[in-house]
Amino acid sequence: MQGQNSNKSTASKLAVLAMLTAVSVVLGIICKNLFTVAVYYRFTVENIGVIFAGIFFGPAAGALVGLASDAVSCVLSTNPAINPIISLGAVTVGAVSGLVSRYLIREHTDRQFIVSAASAHLVGQVVIKSVGKMIYYGMPWYGIFIGFAISVLACAIEVAVIRILWRNREINKLITGIISK
Repeated sequence: MQGQNSNKSTASKLAVLAMLTAVSVVLGIICKNLFTVAVYYRFTVENIGVIFAGIFFGPAAGALVGLASDAVSCVLSTNPAINPIISLGAVTVGAVSGLVSRYLIREHTDRQFIVSAASAHLVGQVVIKSVGKMIYYGMPWYGIFIGFAISVLACAIEVAVIRILWRNREINKLITGIISK
């Protein structure tokens, strides 16, 4: 009986992580098509699923969702070439949000959501992805500041959505049931 519960828990966790990956891909495609100014200046809230996975399922799960969503987004985009530095940034967003929530701020509060998402954006989006954009796409150095401003807005929206999702009784019960096993 113990093995069956473990298998159910693993299957449930994988199903949720797959859904979070799909959410990130869909949001990324929508935002990239609507809010792209240049290849390196675009507004997107695609990290909602990645950060959610990191906060609630840990750094490895967040990194996996970041990698999977980036790879699928690349395959589905008009430019299917994978940029390894941008992919590293996506992985870092998931890993950092998971590390902060797992080791620095453990309780699921607004503070945890804000610090986890802000740290993930700062390291993954602003630093790593900006380097990738400068190397691969020729973004000027001052583009980091524009990217920072975009990340602040995206992060605020992503935190608000994660708060709303966590406060939903059914979602909270589902996630708590999966992570407590």
